[in-house]
Amino acid sequence: MKTMLMYQKLTPVNRDQHRSLRVKASGQHLAFARETNSLLMAVTELPLAALDLPCVFVASGDQHTMVSVVGLRDKENLYIDAEGRWDPHSYLPAFIRRYPFVLAEQPGSDQLTVCVDESFDGLNGSDGEALFTAEGKDTPYLQQLQKFLLDFHNDMQRTTLFAKRLHELGLLVERNIDFKLGEQHLNLNGFKVVDEDKLRQLAPEVVQELFTSGALGWIHAHLLSLNNVSKLGVRLTRKLAN
Repeated sequence: MKTMLMYQKLTPVNRDQHRSLRVKASGQHLAFARETNSLLMAVTELPLAALDLPCVFVASGDQHTMVSVVGLRDKENLYIDAEGRWDPHSYLPAFIRRYPFVLAEQPGSDQLTVCVDESFDGLNGSDGEALFTAEGKDTPYLQQLQKFLLDFHNDMQRTTLFAKRLHELGLLVERNIDFKLGEQHLNLNGFKVVDEDKLRQLAPEVVQELFTSGALGWIHAHLLSLNNVSKLGVRLTRKLAN
């Protein structure tokens, strides 16, 4: 899974170094995400994301997190066209929307710092949204950006806790995506889903716990999202036919 590799030249946003920096839409749009077949997904995105994207769980070290599957082959995102545009009729994950910015932890500290990918071609000194005023104060754009990045960071922590609870309950099981493309057989593995049989066998008090926390709704949204795997097959077939 290609995640932080999308960021080629990360540097902390600095009010002196970036006083005159402006951000405008990239000429390459979302081409930076073209070579990934999965994207980190916050559990709070599930109600909307599950309508368009398969949302599954993956192991990350000794923890689990959630990703949306956007391709059936390695280094291929089926939701981005040749011009770098995301399908306007499909949900765009927050992981993509935050680019070229990201919150990063300082070494040896829990402090979070807004960083920017200086390789992003939409950065310039004259056109677009400014990060700082002439006096060096945060602009409303930067303030809104900081809130968005912090909300996403917190939502990803909630996602880790959600996945941890599902793992503790023994609900997560390994699954593969098998897709036949002509004579070619594609297999996508390394992810997990909630086992519906095990879900139905949970004790009533555990079901109540999941319902009260909102996790039960997220579980059902995740299960419904798996129906979108067939959409990936349709996208790939259509792409190869053109």
